[in-house]
Amino acid sequence: MIKITCIETVYPAPEGDEDYCPDGEAFSREEGVSFRELVSLMREHMHPSSSQLEGTESEWFTAESYQDPYTGEYILNSLHYAHDNPPRMVKYWKAAMRIAGYRVV
Repeated sequence: MIKITCIETVYPAPEGDEDYCPDGEAFSREEGVSFRELVSLMREHMHPSSSQLEGTESEWFTAESYQDPYTGEYILNSLHYAHDNPPRMVKYWKAAMRIAGYRVV
């Protein structure tokens, strides 16, 4: 198992037609996932934090944001390496990036 941190940021619904750029409220949770689940999650979160991935624990992945049809809030989900993993787990984070289809230098 590798620990990941999932962060969900919720931005309030826009009011009127004015420029919209509020601060969001972030909620995080940690969970342990299998290597296969990690690869699947990386494929779902298709926007890496860097255009040139190096496979480090400081890189993360973001999914497309979406608007909740009931509340009008915008929701953005991101996937991060949990830093309380044992040091040897970084190699699995990097390997999952490659298998998920990302180019890692």
